[in-house]
Amino acid sequence: MAQIDLPLAPAKQWNRLSTAPRPVAALLLAILAALMLLGVAGGHRTVNPNLDAPRIARAEGMIGDHALYVKIVRRMETGTPYYEAAAAEHRANGYPLRPFAVMRLPTLATVLAAIGLPAGIALASLLALATLWAWRRRLTSDPALPPYGRFAVLLIAVNLGQVMSGQWVLMHEVVAGVLVALALAVHRPERPWGAMAIVAAALAIRETILPVAALFGLFALIDRNWRAALGWSAIGVAFFAGLALHASAVAEVARASDSAGGGWLALGGWNNYLSFVHKTSILRFIAPYWLTALLVPLALLGWLAWRGRLGTFGLLFHLGYATAFMVFARVDNDYWGMLVVPTLFAGLVFAPTAVAALWRALAPPRLVARTAA
Repeated sequence: MAQIDLPLAPAKQWNRLSTAPRPVAALLLAILAALMLLGVAGGHRTVNPNLDAPRIARAEGMIGDHALYVKIVRRMETGTPYYEAAAAEHRANGYPLRPFAVMRLPTLATVLAAIGLPAGIALASLLALATLWAWRRRLTSDPALPPYGRFAVLLIAVNLGQVMSGQWVLMHEVVAGVLVALALAVHRPERPWGAMAIVAAALAIRETILPVAALFGLFALIDRNWRAALGWSAIGVAFFAGLALHASAVAEVARASDSAGGGWLALGGWNNYLSFVHKTSILRFIAPYWLTALLVPLALLGWLAWRGRLGTFGLLFHLGYATAFMVFARVDNDYWGMLVVPTLFAGLVFAPTAVAALWRALAPPRLVARTAA
């Protein structure tokens, strides 16, 4: 009987862990177990608003930051300029005005004040649907991925539903996080312009998106795509110019008596990051914290296993922001998690195969050969 050459198994095409040496496999499994144990043992860290505080922001059934932002939008709808409206509401509700970064960029509030909150919810919902469509198209068009890879879009969908709420569309991180998810899906090294426009829009909403633009620019340099690198550099220059204007505008409305915000070197560690993900993802409604502590390391392992440009970019994106949350974020900065939860759990689709590959790498060579036979 003639021998038939079978095509390369799908797992060996997309799974960079399928050929991991035994020491590497042992190290990765040990790190996976350690992160899970650390997460479960460390416990959930969160700060809930003090509902009895006399100056807590309340408006239209919302409290805290949601109420603050809707109050600013309502003032703007009556004709008050953004910086005057924001400064007045910051003072009235006990929010700091120094340094300038504590006041959000005016983009999102300006759009919502111009089109109205219901239209803003509808627009954000369409953006979420466009993001899901782009991810489905990206996942189904990659011949290297296994057929079940397309189910990652379902894990993205469950964390995009937040933009369909009046409270959450007011949160800058929610809208910026959806835009980042869309940029990841549409980016192509040979056609980076769409992703550039999307990331630029996200940067205009939340300055914490700057590392995403920097990462795209780094990939362009590695590819020696000088036009793309120049484009990403131009976005960076425009961003810093806009940030300088924002700082100047905040300085004009701030007073010496205004309070200052806390620092951003909290060194909260791994459980700080897990708490951010738990509180800002769908898991806060359906699962205990300990399950988040088990799923997040598996999701990151899935991203690590995903060979290819998108998988590598997603891995660096999530590891980078995880590090930022562990080092710089205070416990009450948990809304930062909304920047990463839209795409984080997509890695879970690839995690079982990744774990299986690492486990096989630990098996004695004879056992592996006997199993293959």
